[in-house]
Amino acid sequence: MNYQLMLAKMFKANENKEIEFEACIGKVIKAPPETTISIWDGQVILYPHQLYMNDRLYDDYIRKFDIDGEITEITIQTTSSNIDAGPGPHKHNHGTIEGKGKYKAVGTIINTDTLIVGDYVKVVPTEKGQKWFIDSKYRKVKE
Repeated sequence: MNYQLMLAKMFKANENKEIEFEACIGKVIKAPPETTISIWDGQVILYPHQLYMNDRLYDDYIRKFDIDGEITEITIQTTSSNIDAGPGPHKHNHGTIEGKGKYKAVGTIINTDTLIVGDYVKVVPTEKGQKWFIDSKYRKVKE
């Protein structure tokens, strides 16, 4: 084949190529609050002004909870307990306490961790890749 023709075809193939933006795996290269993500094997860097992050990935995410349940089995190994029986407090050994029952709890969960350098995240672009959503954190199954 004529090398000039082959070179011309290569240039034509790369001409005005539209990049297809779709969900992909990114790697955190700078942790929050200045979150920076590398995508496409480091070919593209996404900077904080381009990113929106799922609220649950922040280290100050707060969520209230209400739990109702049943304890089907519990075993507690006790060392001792303080009992005020008679003159002055003294200790009694109790050994093992076992039982069943119900529980109810209400409270608040506060995330105390966030993304760190090296974490893998799912990033999803808006139209034309101008803004990106950091959806969730993932682990690579096998290196």
